[in-house]
Amino acid sequence: MADHEDMDRVLSRRLRALDDPARLELAREMLERLGNHFDSDACSLLVEELDRVSGPLLNVWLDTLPDTPNGAWLRTQLLSDKAALVPAWERFFSLQARRDPLDLLAWSRALSATGAYEDAAQKLRLALTQDVSYTFVARAEKLVRELAGLVRSNLRRCKIAVLGSSTTNLIVPVLHALFLRDRIGAEIYEGPYGSIEQEILDAQSGLARFRPDIVMLVMHWRDLHLEAVTQNEQVWVSRFLEERKASWKQMSDSFACHIIQPSFDYPADEAYGHLADVLSGGRTRVIDLLNLRLREEAPAYVSIINLAAVQRQVGTKRWEDELYWTRYRQHPSTEALPELAETYLSHVRAILGLSRKVLVTDLDNTLWKGVIGEDGLDGICIGPGSPEGEAHLHLQQYMLDLKRRGILLAVCSKNNFDDAQLPFLQHPHMALRLEDFAAFRANWEDKVANLRAMAQDLSLGLDSFVFLDDNPLEREWVRSKLPEVAVVELGSSPFHYLRQLDRGHYFEALSLSGEDLARADHYRVEAQRASLHESSASLDDFLQKLQLNASVEIISAKNLARVTQLVNKTNQFNVTARRSTEAQVCALAENPQGWAGAFQMSDHMGSYGLIGVLFCLPVDRAGTWEIDTWLMSCRALGRQMEKFMFDRLVEAAVVRGVGHIVGVYRPTAKNGLVRELYDQMGFRRIGESGDEVRYELDVPAKQVITATHIRNVTASAALTKP
Repeated sequence: MADHEDMDRVLSRRLRALDDPARLELAREMLERLGNHFDSDACSLLVEELDRVSGPLLNVWLDTLPDTPNGAWLRTQLLSDKAALVPAWERFFSLQARRDPLDLLAWSRALSATGAYEDAAQKLRLALTQDVSYTFVARAEKLVRELAGLVRSNLRRCKIAVLGSSTTNLIVPVLHALFLRDRIGAEIYEGPYGSIEQEILDAQSGLARFRPDIVMLVMHWRDLHLEAVTQNEQVWVSRFLEERKASWKQMSDSFACHIIQPSFDYPADEAYGHLADVLSGGRTRVIDLLNLRLREEAPAYVSIINLAAVQRQVGTKRWEDELYWTRYRQHPSTEALPELAETYLSHVRAILGLSRKVLVTDLDNTLWKGVIGEDGLDGICIGPGSPEGEAHLHLQQYMLDLKRRGILLAVCSKNNFDDAQLPFLQHPHMALRLEDFAAFRANWEDKVANLRAMAQDLSLGLDSFVFLDDNPLEREWVRSKLPEVAVVELGSSPFHYLRQLDRGHYFEALSLSGEDLARADHYRVEAQRASLHESSASLDDFLQKLQLNASVEIISAKNLARVTQLVNKTNQFNVTARRSTEAQVCALAENPQGWAGAFQMSDHMGSYGLIGVLFCLPVDRAGTWEIDTWLMSCRALGRQMEKFMFDRLVEAAVVRGVGHIVGVYRPTAKNGLVRELYDQMGFRRIGESGDEVRYELDVPAKQVITATHIRNVTASAALTKP
């Protein structure tokens, strides 16, 4: 390192001693010696020294540079013509696979300056998928705010309040950057310093006027005001927990919002040392007890961030900065803020239904070391016997755990099909087997085409996919063609693959439903249904063979988590695409003048689970309902389930004395499937304004049956209760 720095100083002195033409000639010689190997240090030194060269002479020299990564990067740094920056950056990135966040930030700025805001956002998002520092976020803050107000590619919009017991104005820019990355149009309200309870209790506070969808509480161990040893630890924990519960309930009652509450971290310094863990009332022990009870007793509308886990990830030495605390009341350190913000964002994505559902993986040098088609079964490395083999095995075990909690696994590999399957069938150390995959595509076709076909086969959007591939060229190709797919930026070492996948928090969930656990089985059974469909003479024949049963039930604590999940994740069969927190779903379901139903379906092969939701709300006109939400899982398509839902809606309206039902269709980029739903069900169009089309149905006096192939097994109470 010292020798390299000495060489840089010598070269710098040589360049400064020369006149401009000689300086440029020496720089050209350096570039020719570097060839196609990109040397960022050498290039940075040249930029520093050549910035003094007169403009016209420098521009002529830049036009004659060799077409190498080094020459291309110098152009991006030294060009005086700002309009030429975008093609200069495009050329640089086309010549090498390196994706430095600062280079991507510069490219994004160049694109934004030309008005290409969506492209600029895409480059900045790519930078933010990497492990960036707080300094990087600070440098990008102005561009982030500019693009956030201009891009139109957001997947969700929401209002988020950030309330802290100490300084929060340093984490808010990090949140803004991550919201842009995750395509969330977030309006953020930052509460005044240290005024959490005042904001919650004051009916005229800024929080009350803002009416958030999600509240992020930013708290830490100092908020507990714990002595080294606390008397009556259980009493203290219970009292503190009751205070938190009262605050949560106040916010939920006032705003029907979801609350993200951190558990508590630990002091970096502890005078009692080990005794703080084991003494009754010891500070560490009390924090442990409190954190456990927070997780156990938090209601459904509160999710608990494991702050101690974030602290471990960052490292205790980097977690706290005594200078920043004493001067600015900032905790944790700015160095820790990106990791903390990532954890908050993982909960926000789960609340909004943006957690991913499918992990698609490459095979060679991703799930094992080596190339199965060339090295054969004995030549690939997986499992005990080598460090690399164990690293690949640990990745497979992690993926298997994902599958067990309901995440779908899929293969997308450029390989001969039989070769690709061989390790899963015969290698003794493979953790994953063929039956663990919901889709398996091994061929020589383009991976983008394979991913699109896979999404169609699984009836899932590409924004549900995470793509894992060791090849940087394949990653870049998928990013460029399928920006909605999350592409994990793997490094060159398999020892880091697992960490790089895990740090993305792609699959965060706030609850685990029976449908989640049975998801892999659903797709296995669906393959059997597809086979039955192919062998049937007609659609009617197929539906008759299925022997379909369906029911509607009231929304209760038993199914609330699954209903909320469907509300926030269903895109295609969804007439309004409205999103709701769990508290908001409760409010809709409990409206005494409306009606809400959760729909189940099964056939002779098995259960589809809870696959449909319908909410009706009363309107000003007497005897009229308006459909707030009508959605259905894509796995129920083609089964007459939408007709069954309509039949039960009409039946409930008859029972409740409702004479008219207003239907609302709000077009999105993904719900064209239901564009003609109301027409098909006999509604008449009554108007169109802004972003919605309105329909109306005069409720018939008698029950209708349009779902002729589904047997109704509903309990009558589901139709009479709101």
